[in-house]
Order: sequence, then structure tokens, then C-alpha cells
Amino acid sequence: MTDQGRGLLRRRYAGPLGVAGVLLLILGAVEVRRIAVKPSWHAHVACAAPGDGERRLQQAFLSNAPADQRYAELFAYFAHGFIKHRSAGLGRVQYCGAGSVNSYALNGLEGFARTGPLLAAWLYSGRERVIRDSADGRSIDLVAVLKAGILSGADRRSLDYWGPVADYDQRIVEAADIARILWLTRTSVWDTFTADEKLMVGQWLLPATRATTPQDNWLLFPIIVDLVVANLGGSGRDSDLIARAHRDFERYKAFYLESGWFLDGSNRIDFYNAWGITYDLFWMTQIDPEFDADFIRGAIGQSAGITQHLISPHGIPIMGRSICYRTAVPVPILAAEFIDGADEAPGRARHALDLVWKYFVAHEVLLDGALTQGYFAPDLRFLDNYSGGGSCQWGLRSLVLAFMHAAGDHFWFDRPAALPVEVADYRIEYPKIGWRVTGQVQSGEITVEVLRNTGAIRRPTPYTRSDEILETLLRKPFRPDNHAVKYDSPVYSSADPFPLRH
Repeated sequence: MTDQGRGLLRRRYAGPLGVAGVLLLILGAVEVRRIAVKPSWHAHVACAAPGDGERRLQQAFLSNAPADQRYAELFAYFAHGFIKHRSAGLGRVQYCGAGSVNSYALNGLEGFARTGPLLAAWLYSGRERVIRDSADGRSIDLVAVLKAGILSGADRRSLDYWGPVADYDQRIVEAADIARILWLTRTSVWDTFTADEKLMVGQWLLPATRATTPQDNWLLFPIIVDLVVANLGGSGRDSDLIARAHRDFERYKAFYLESGWFLDGSNRIDFYNAWGITYDLFWMTQIDPEFDADFIRGAIGQSAGITQHLISPHGIPIMGRSICYRTAVPVPILAAEFIDGADEAPGRARHALDLVWKYFVAHEVLLDGALTQGYFAPDLRFLDNYSGGGSCQWGLRSLVLAFMHAAGDHFWFDRPAALPVEVADYRIEYPKIGWRVTGQVQSGEITVEVLRNTGAIRRPTPYTRSDEILETLLRKPFRPDNHAVKYDSPVYSSADPFPLRH
């Protein structure tokens, strides 16, 4: 239902009889929807308030300790959350929080697929495979955990089986992250699979490359899967997969605008270019360095150029959907540094990472081993209906790229290099994107003017008790869409982020 429709319902049934009136309408709908009801909705568990673990980590991370030590603490926190919330077969990670339009089981696949690449990056960098749980000191064998989880999820006989991939299926999205886990751990996990296990995992992944997807950033997920399977040698027809990936990417390039940024379907332009699109471009060039190399490397570098003008010590001018991925904003800067490694690049990339993570950790975005379902605290006004307990772990993507650097790499120790807003004022127009980006060095404020938008700043629709009742009865999300406040305001500012307005 649209925000306008919600408003009409509320006005019509306002007052003491309002809830009763709405309930009568709903009761008739419940039986009609009975077959479509997701029986696992009530399996979702509300998150407790931040505790000692979050407070200790916040104190450690915001200290003046060396960067490698601070980020090791952050890694340990997320590794503990992964282990704490894992299923018995390790194929799902069921984080606390609100549910989504997907099933409880699919939310668990997201938890595994979106956190697993962080553990895989740790292993890829040459760090130790056995770590200590930050809560109880138990040993955790990261290789064994990832291997068991992937085999359990891909096995039709397992209780943790992820299910077959269908058209427009969330599994298409998660398959790309499963593929990334396999690529990062190809020597420690993939190469230890038997021939039958490799075949089983490949049979789960490859349908994601043939399924129909929305015409937006989803077009990139099958490309990632095709390239990984082809380069792992798991399909028996590697050249066909690479050729298909090239054809699909040529289709996707029709969305290209300028400066490394793309249209993201339905005329949307937002931060998906940072945490989603540029991230996938990075993986294409890592998995297959010859894959459209000139275009992809150029786009990553240009995307980093935009993104470094969007990060301030005092926040970012966030706009668009999926705002709980906010800690992944510096991905393009990290990706460009990893590929090119220019003189100042490591210091600038880590500084961008530090500004973003320090800002959000200081504002309590950590909860029960995961990222909160909001911008700071959990906030159902802006939690998209497709987002469940594990969804916001895409915010770990900046850490994935950071931990791909070995423990002694320059990335962790080079002197920080300032971002543009720390050096001088600027005013940059991107005519094809339709943005004017302004930075003020004195205040640290960054603004994004959306040149096609006119009128007043849009205000958010609240998540109400009525919405909560509807969710309980219908067993599905009934959160406000809030599209206008995400996309239609004329100005977005780091000093006044829209998710914080009431």
C-alpha cells in the first residue's frame, strides 16, 4: 500500500473506533490470504538493547589505537555475531530484527551470504583460520564454518537447504555473495570439495545466471556468478559462461550515465552506485582481470572520484533506498586503491573508511553482532520491505575490501590522506546524474542538490502502532514506503540526514 493509501485509511478510521474498523477489514482479508501467509513470520526475534559488548567495542574502536588493531576488534565482533546466530547446519545466520517480504529461511540465507564474505576476506589476506570468539574465547575455524555452511545450504537433503533459484528470486542476489565467498577461499574451501560437492554447489549457483531479474543492479548478480563458476572450473563449459557474462554486461552498460555511475532502474540514482554497482565492477575485474578491463577500471576510478566528495568527518548526504547499507559508502575509494595503489591511495582509502565507520559506530549502529536495521538505531520508517534481519550486513562490504589487505599491508599503516571536504570548498555538477555536490571545509557539510527536484524538503511518514498490528495479523511487512523523502527532496545534507528527521 502506498503512503497516500495509508493516510486515507488513518483519516477514515481515526479515533476510538479506528483500530476496530481496521481490524474488521483485516479479519476478512486474513482468510483470503491464508494460503499466502508465511508461517515463520513470528520466528523473527526482536533485538535487545545494546549491551556491554557494544560498549566495549565502541570504546576500543573510537580510541587512538593503531588502525589494524581497531579493525581487528570490529572483525571479531561481526565474527562472533555470525557464530552466535548460526543455524545447526551453519547454512543460515538468523540475526535478530524485523522480517521482510521474504521468508524467515531466506532471511537466514541473507545472514550467511552477506556476512560470509567478511570471513572469507580475512582468510584471503593470509590471516589465521582459527580465531577466538570475542565473547567466550572458544576456537572458531573459519574455513570449517564456511565450508560446512555452503555444503549444507546447497544440499537438497539438508534442513538448511537454501532452496531452488527462481525468476525474480532473492536467491539470485545471495548467490553472487556465495560465489564471492568461494572465490576468496578457493584454495582453502573450494579446492577441498570432492567432485560431487563441487557439482552440487555449481548446480545450486548456475540457475541464478539464467533466471529473470529486474532491470536494475540485479543484472550484475548473474555476471558475478558466471565469472566465478567459470574461473573455478566448476561447470565444464567455462567459455560459454564467460561469453554470456560479456553479453549480459553489454546490456547493463546501457544504464551508464557518467563518472562511473549508472541509472539503477525506474530513473533511480542513489548510493547503490557506491555500495552495489561499483562493488560488483570491482569483483568482475578481480575474478577476471581481462573482463572489459578498460571500461571497468575507468568506471571504478571515476566512481571513487565522486564518492570521495560525498564523505565528511560529520557524515554523508545520504539519499535513496536501503540506507542501512550506509557503512559501505566508501567502497569505490577502497576498490580504486586496491586496483591501482597510487602513492596516496592507501592512506586516503583507509581514512575514508575510518571517517565512515567512526561516525556510525559513535552513533550506535552495532547491535547483537550485526548492523542495525536503520541509519543509527533500528528505524522501521526506513527499513525497506525487502530487508530482514541479515539484509543490512551489506554494510560490511567496505570491511570486506579492507580485510583483503594483508595484516602488514601499507593500507593499515600509511599516513591518512585528507578527503576533499577537509581541504577546500567545492561545487561540482554532474549533468547526466542530475546532481550538484557542494562541500564546505569550515563546517564539513556536504550537500547533494537533485537538480530535477523542486518544492519543499519532504518529510517522512511514521511507522505506527496500526502498521505493527497489520504486520502481526498479515504476517508480512507493513512499513511505510517513504519514497518521496528518499528521492524527491531538492537537497540532501550531511548535516541534516533525512533518516533522522521526525
